[in-house]
Amino acid sequence: MKSLVKGRLLGVVAALLVGGVALAPTPALAQVGRVAPVNVGSGDCDRACLIDLAEKVIAAMVAHDPSKLPLAKNAKYSENGVELPIPDGFFYNATKAGTYRMYVVDPDWGSIGVFAKVEENHVPSLLTTRLRVYNRQIVEIESIVGKEFRTRDPNNIQPDVLGDAPRPEFTTIVPPEKRRSREELMKIVNTYFTGIENNVGKKPPIFSSKCHRLENGAATSNVPVPPGGQRSSRNYTCIQGIANGYHRNDNRLRNRRIMAVDVERQVVLAAVYFDHLNDERIRTYTANDGTPVRVNDTSPATLNIHEAFQIDEEGISQVEAIMTTVPYGMRPYFSTGFQMDSEQTRIDGFIEYE
Repeated sequence: MKSLVKGRLLGVVAALLVGGVALAPTPALAQVGRVAPVNVGSGDCDRACLIDLAEKVIAAMVAHDPSKLPLAKNAKYSENGVELPIPDGFFYNATKAGTYRMYVVDPDWGSIGVFAKVEENHVPSLLTTRLRVYNRQIVEIESIVGKEFRTRDPNNIQPDVLGDAPRPEFTTIVPPEKRRSREELMKIVNTYFTGIENNVGKKPPIFSSKCHRLENGAATSNVPVPPGGQRSSRNYTCIQGIANGYHRNDNRLRNRRIMAVDVERQVVLAAVYFDHLNDERIRTYTANDGTPVRVNDTSPATLNIHEAFQIDEEGISQVEAIMTTVPYGMRPYFSTGFQMDSEQTRIDGFIEYE
């Protein structure tokens, strides 16, 4: 479905109160009212129903048999941004699903995201899958399969920081009186993307002092500097890393979509594409802490990412991302969700959705 809401729905919010601070509206969410994209599910499948469907999809992948799934007549599947028939791809290559699960459940939107540790042809991998559910049937399955970063070097396997269960921040029910609205949560998440895009340290996201980031199972914040090693962004807190101007080669953060908002747990599931042009303007730079940075990639590249954000009383507390590299400039097959704008995309005249 291509007739989508482009981040401007009925109603106007002039400012949102976040952590006691009134925030000026950003272009991406300057106008928000009833934040319900026209392409979400029917909202008749509650939390237990959505989790059950997510588990059935994972089981069907491991069994290489989707025949028992409650699929809608024209159900669609994409893997790493590419439309595939059902079954194909991971439906054939899945060899195991571990016990790790992290859910982002949105009964109002008929949407759920699940993060899982899996094996693809017996290789440790990570899976994130987003379902759109309508009339208790699965309409869309959108998956990313990524390799665990900690296993990239067989001679230096890193500790498993994910373990068998998600961080408690992702699973704790927040009392109603302490919850932010769906609109506020979405706006805070967009400060993360806006802050990283072409970062020089001047657009800090709304981070919590407790913030910690994991990407494909590896920590990318708060990591001790190894003996004799050079400090990088992963050795700082979330706040410090961005303030120091790292990630300058994240040139364009586009196709930003909010796919599910778990209001009870204050968790947001987003999809985004990171474009790395890797041109000479940013291949070498000096971070604000004085560290020289060299981008080793010499060709343009794009990361296809599903990212979960837990937001506490201060801001973004926990980040968990699963990603894979796709051809530069690739667009997602699905455009489902609440779409948010990228300044660089507008400047470049990049067409995000076909």
